[in-house]
Amino acid sequence: ATIIGLITGVLGFLASVIGVATGCCKCFIEDPLQMFRAKGCLQPEIDIIGSVVKQVKRNIWQHVSREGAGTICIHGIAGVGKTAIVATINNLALRKPKLFDFFFLVSVSDGANLWQVQEDIASVISEKLPVDSNIGNRVGKLRTALTGKKKFLLILDSMWQGYSPSDIGIPELTGGRKLIVTSRLHSVLDSMGGNEHFVIKPLTNDDDWTLFEHELGSDNLSKLSSEILTRTKNAIQDLQGVPLAIKKLAQNLKNKCQNSQTNIVAEWEEVLDCLSRSATFLEDRNHELFSSLQKSYQHLRAETQRCFLFCALYPKAHPIETKELIDYWMWESMLGFGTLRKMRSNGNKRLDELRDANLLENVNEVEKKAVKMPNLIRDMALAIADEKFLVEAGNSHTQFALAGAWPEGVVRVSFMRNQLGVLFLPDSYHFDMLSTLLLLDNPFNQNNHHNLFFSWMRNLKLLDLLNTRLSFLPNSLSDLTDLRALLLRNCQQLSDLPSLSKLSQLYALELPGTRLEKWPEKMHLLTNLRRLDLTQAKSDTFPAECIRSYNKLEELLMMWDTNSRGCMWGSNEVTYWNGACVEWLPNLGHLAVLELVFLNARVFNSYMNACSKTTDGYAITTTCFKFFVGGVHSASVESNSHKNSITVIDDHRIVLPQSTLVLNLMSCPEELRSLNMTGCLQDLTVLDVFDFNGLTYLLTFDMWHSLGNLRKVCVRRCRNIEGIIQPGEQANPIIISHSSLVELVLLDLQRLRSVGGRQTLHFKNLAKIKVWECPLLRLPQLPRVRDDNVIEIEGEKEWWDCVREQNPDIDGCRVGFREAPVPLELSSYPRYVYNNFGAHSYNGFPTSVLTLTRSLSFLGHYTTTFQKLRLNANPDNT
Repeated sequence: ATIIGLITGVLGFLASVIGVATGCCKCFIEDPLQMFRAKGCLQPEIDIIGSVVKQVKRNIWQHVSREGAGTICIHGIAGVGKTAIVATINNLALRKPKLFDFFFLVSVSDGANLWQVQEDIASVISEKLPVDSNIGNRVGKLRTALTGKKKFLLILDSMWQGYSPSDIGIPELTGGRKLIVTSRLHSVLDSMGGNEHFVIKPLTNDDDWTLFEHELGSDNLSKLSSEILTRTKNAIQDLQGVPLAIKKLAQNLKNKCQNSQTNIVAEWEEVLDCLSRSATFLEDRNHELFSSLQKSYQHLRAETQRCFLFCALYPKAHPIETKELIDYWMWESMLGFGTLRKMRSNGNKRLDELRDANLLENVNEVEKKAVKMPNLIRDMALAIADEKFLVEAGNSHTQFALAGAWPEGVVRVSFMRNQLGVLFLPDSYHFDMLSTLLLLDNPFNQNNHHNLFFSWMRNLKLLDLLNTRLSFLPNSLSDLTDLRALLLRNCQQLSDLPSLSKLSQLYALELPGTRLEKWPEKMHLLTNLRRLDLTQAKSDTFPAECIRSYNKLEELLMMWDTNSRGCMWGSNEVTYWNGACVEWLPNLGHLAVLELVFLNARVFNSYMNACSKTTDGYAITTTCFKFFVGGVHSASVESNSHKNSITVIDDHRIVLPQSTLVLNLMSCPEELRSLNMTGCLQDLTVLDVFDFNGLTYLLTFDMWHSLGNLRKVCVRRCRNIEGIIQPGEQANPIIISHSSLVELVLLDLQRLRSVGGRQTLHFKNLAKIKVWECPLLRLPQLPRVRDDNVIEIEGEKEWWDCVREQNPDIDGCRVGFREAPVPLELSSYPRYVYNNFGAHSYNGFPTSVLTLTRSLSFLGHYTTTFQKLRLNANPDNT
């Protein structure tokens, strides 16, 4: 027995020595009679550089070495060092043999499904699973095998698909069992149900240079000039802290130092020049860096891969607006078929896939309205697209020819954000495959554009000329019969368009901000139009009659800031009206997005009467709308930026459609006891009333309670208003409650005395009250709440001191005061632009004259206020 013991000890010692030397042999002996049974394997370790990464490693180890936290998830982009972290954790655990009985690090096969993941685990733990298709048998066998390992640490490195541990066959993670999972996909880690989540972020600017120095060697750095060092530091910053990329650059430069002892500077400059050209850095597709990045691309669905490659058309490090990007995909038929709303929904799902794979990053994590493509990911995309893409975005070119010859089979071309002055290409250029041409953000301020510029682009489907100074477009545009999207946003110098009658496949025509003096003939032939955007398209000559032909139209945007007949929608009932008529709208049965200016309240109500009426009120077919009723003015254009919002000027008697979220009522001098709104009030979240000088109370008690979802009430410059809620008929004070109201804004209300009379207010979610220039206002009785909610009050210090003096009990309520500067709304009066063709133009007097006459009646009381008022008088109404 003694001899056997000595032999066992010697063999165990030799096995451990060999294991340490190779990093993959059996290290410890659990049972003397099974001397080669292993507890785990040492892994080759890589130096971890960076204070932040080291801290994350320490945090992970703390959770591994203590009780609890059964599943630990580690997330990070390609090449950031996830495998290096778990290899270090594995080796740390092996050096603490009392923590676990067994240690297993499983490198999961690329694209492994559930069956393959089980095989990878079984191979490492030396278990053979049944090969039959009964997944239950395999799960049971693997669970039994792992349960027999007692306390174990199982690491699944580089998971590509998410499964719950129980579905794989991993037993319940109790009694000291731990599971670590790494992935570059958020969704995979969510599926694994981790107790703790850690993110490995790229290196900071200081740490990336430290890693570069470590990999290159100080001797090699000493041979370089300060100029080359500066260029090298800039190149490393472009790699955005990805360790694998930094190591590749260091290795390339190190090889140059070793191979050329005489001309090191020239060799380094060559490498740095290559790095500055997009895809050259990744030209070696066999290198670990390219293959690592490409895995993320290869695991995308085919349709998502196309969407991903499209993102490379943007300039380097350029924010990409998600709405614009999804529209591009849509016009290029990348999002399937169906309604625009359905295709945009598909586009958002594709964006989520790309974010999940860390191929796109949010510019702002809160709003998520823009994304950006990491530099290395963009380089990889351009390397994959190869000659099908010509991307010269953001390169300051003044001529197309300076970018060199265009590849013959090019499909997508991007010259956005350059300094191109003229549309000109040699006649020898033929682009039969060209589908996308992005020329936005270029001057194009010369007038010698080649008339045949588009002649050899017959397959073109997407043309974007946003923010250019083109005064006209070449006539060859008329021959682009396959064009699906013509985007001419903010082309303020554009005064003329060639004929569009042959563009029968055109889905989107966007002209916001243009100043067309003349519209092309036969616009009615664009019968496939799905989207027509004429927002702020300053033209009185738009042929409104053609809209009747667009029976496939889903989005119509005609929100203009002028009150000419060309931009407003009237009615057949309006005398001598020859513009667009609301009676046409119900016949456009596919409309989902609608932004219009209605002539007046009577016309708007005619539109509502033409819509279908349900038990809950009037239902319009659009899911998203913005309406102006009675004209527009500068203040209302900005305020009406919300979805499903209505702004009414000089009236308030409109019928609200279903799903109205925001209602702005502006500039009505009519004497009113309180507002009397009809229609669907239950969805309203914001009520903003401005310049209603004849209003005594804002709402009746019954109407207040009918607005159950109201979150914000704003009342401004209503000079005669005395209260927000009209007192009820009850003799005794009552409690006025509201469960949704969050904010109350009261500005320049000279006669306002109370919010709810003598009633006690119980607004359990009220968080903010903003008061300014309301000298007579006294705060309502506020209940003494017991929770931690504090109502923030903003206003003038003098007013607040007066409130506290008259109501000493206010300090016992949960309120906090903050002295605020003069609100922007009171700093200057808005510039009015009244409707000159309103239904209220009785006896030949336009609305603006009536409004001015009514306003004069207040002159005696408010001379100073009236002097501030600036009217934009129409010459006809002087």
